[in-house]
Amino acid sequence: MYPEGIVTAIITPLKDGVEVDEDGVSSLINFLIEKGVKGFFVLGTYGEGILVSKDERERMLEKVVETVPDKTSVIAHVGATDVKTALELAKHAANLGIGAISSVGPIYHKPGKEGLISYYSYLSKAGAPLMVYNNKGRQGYNISPNDFESIVREVPSVIGIKDTSYDVEQLQNYIDVFGKTHYVAGAGDSLIAVTFLIGAKAHVCGIANAFPEIPLSVYSAVKNGDVKKAFELQGVVNRIRRELSKFGVETQVVLREILRLRGVDIGSSPIQLRRLTEEEKLEVKRFSEPYIEYAESLGLER
Repeated sequence: MYPEGIVTAIITPLKDGVEVDEDGVSSLINFLIEKGVKGFFVLGTYGEGILVSKDERERMLEKVVETVPDKTSVIAHVGATDVKTALELAKHAANLGIGAISSVGPIYHKPGKEGLISYYSYLSKAGAPLMVYNNKGRQGYNISPNDFESIVREVPSVIGIKDTSYDVEQLQNYIDVFGKTHYVAGAGDSLIAVTFLIGAKAHVCGIANAFPEIPLSVYSAVKNGDVKKAFELQGVVNRIRRELSKFGVETQVVLREILRLRGVDIGSSPIQLRRLTEEEKLEVKRFSEPYIEYAESLGLER
């Protein structure tokens, strides 16, 4: 079952920046389900999977699967610095019965088309539906529609792509060429409205961790044909994104603090990431409170 609409790229709750906080996982999932989220992308960029140990990644996914209601879609990101770990994570996810596994392309070294085919073919040994995750800013290169065509020709278990290229033309090409046969999801929260207007099935959304009501309302507006409303809401998302970018840390570091303000404690960021100072936390509170009120008003409308 592949989710449509808003798929939350869920943050991984952590204790002391190292171990999964299972209570935090339950609290975050319950908060998001209550707001209307029906799909989760686990251990991707917002989930900081690359920074978390293999054991803790498995623990996180197990807790997610245990906590989500029936008919909730879960996609597990299994990308790692080595292929053996990625395959082990993929097999673990498959054994849990998740909807699909996903992986960024090989990181640090550029694989070329043949290397991409070899990599995704290796992951297909897990026996689960597989999604290519194109995040050119993180992996260091782009996976083009031509590359994807070569991958799916050689690896039949690849059922779709999550494209975080921030390239609208490329995403539209993915939809035009593969939209009828494969699952195409956009990402990059500045493009939520555009993603749905050009026909993508889903948008994998990071800001939905702390403000789920807003991207969910963007999707509803597009579905209802209210394009003006969709772009008004997208404007709110973009203003929040500008505020988040001022702190000079990974976005999820700030979103953790906003969630705390909303009554959801998901612990600290991985120890590899800078924490917010007390002064910065006060600034987060100052800028976010009006947006929290706005989001809650949308939730009442829905």
